[in-house]
Amino acid sequence: MSRIHPQLPYEVLQSEVLPRLPAKSIGRFRCVCKAWNSFLSTPDFARMHLRYQTNYKLLLLDLLSPTFRTLDREPLNHDSITTTRPIPFKKHDVLIIASLDGLVCVCLEKTRELAFWNPLTGAYKKIRTPFFNDISCGALAFYNDSLNDYKLLHVVSEGAFIYSRRLDSWRKINAPLERYNVSNFVWSMTTFVGDKVYFKVHSKSTRGLWCLMCFDVECEKFKEIQFPPIPCGAHLRVNLAALNGCIHLCVACGETFKDLECDMWRMDGDGWIKVAEIAIPHWKPFREIYTKKNGNWLAICKDGKGIKNLGFEDFATDFYAYFVGHSTHLYHQEVYIETLVSPNP
Repeated sequence: MSRIHPQLPYEVLQSEVLPRLPAKSIGRFRCVCKAWNSFLSTPDFARMHLRYQTNYKLLLLDLLSPTFRTLDREPLNHDSITTTRPIPFKKHDVLIIASLDGLVCVCLEKTRELAFWNPLTGAYKKIRTPFFNDISCGALAFYNDSLNDYKLLHVVSEGAFIYSRRLDSWRKINAPLERYNVSNFVWSMTTFVGDKVYFKVHSKSTRGLWCLMCFDVECEKFKEIQFPPIPCGAHLRVNLAALNGCIHLCVACGETFKDLECDMWRMDGDGWIKVAEIAIPHWKPFREIYTKKNGNWLAICKDGKGIKNLGFEDFATDFYAYFVGHSTHLYHQEVYIETLVSPNP
């Protein structure tokens, strides 16, 4: 009696099996035949594959080498550490601005350029900017719109400008931001939720003058949202993060770092609802928080060699360990996800 060898239809392999594979495995399957190589190299497959990727990693740059490597989330083991690979830029003073869908936006200081870079595939695209001097003091946001166009929003003293990957050009948008000019206000790194980009904005000279600036990526309009009541303490730390698709604002305040207390607020329309009051028993070193695209938190571990998922309970019971302590936009490490998304249109 002959054996029956069931076969999956090619359409099922294309739509249900191959998109679920890790990004590193796709390269091997491109060698199966010309048809597979052609299909697996298309932007349509890259977008299909992106929907199934959930394994976030920590990208670490070593500029002395200059090389990079990636680490899996906790628990760490030998298999979670990738081999060291060279950074693909001739000038090695590379600083990370943000990551999205497997693309990392970096700043190249020596050549005064920005770049979209996929660390997995090695592909990158350099971007000229007329306002390079404002990168450290202005505001930068990396996002994509409903047409899958990856864009940069750059807020500088001259106004707001948008770069389009598809058009490979910058354009100025109508944005009346004189009141919050970057010369007088500090704009934070961004939190991207849904079709909105959020910045914390505070005055360089007036204590307690804070607001939340919301940028709609589709209509390209800014909207000011007032903060909830901010305590007037000597030490103030404000963190903006997303949990389950909702913006949360975490405000820690106290006369000293040893007696910080925290209020956690959830944004409700243009207002706020207090969802937790957290007493921090004693000062601890702060760690960095990142937001995954699905709206949950990731924290860099204390030794800087891994990441872990956070829920609301983690944040509330161990708040001091996960509060953002950075004031700059530029880093040597970033949480990102390995994908096949190309930096080129």
